[in-house]
Amino acid sequence: MPESILPDTIQNTNYTVTLEQENDDLVLPIPEELLIQLDWKENDVLEWIIEDDHIILRKFDGTI
Repeated sequence: MPESILPDTIQNTNYTVTLEQENDDLVLPIPEELLIQLDWKENDVLEWIIEDDHIILRKFDGTI
């Protein structure tokens, strides 16, 4: 198996994006480099954690 080119840890990085409207839905575009870095794929379920003035997104692991 090829060695990973991603770092072992991900530093905190801020991204600013604008929500896009598609029909009656709002879409949050996630930068491609971030998707690659986090190994997120289309149809992954993300968990939203709202803390004061920011939102944390992480891949939902199926547990509550």
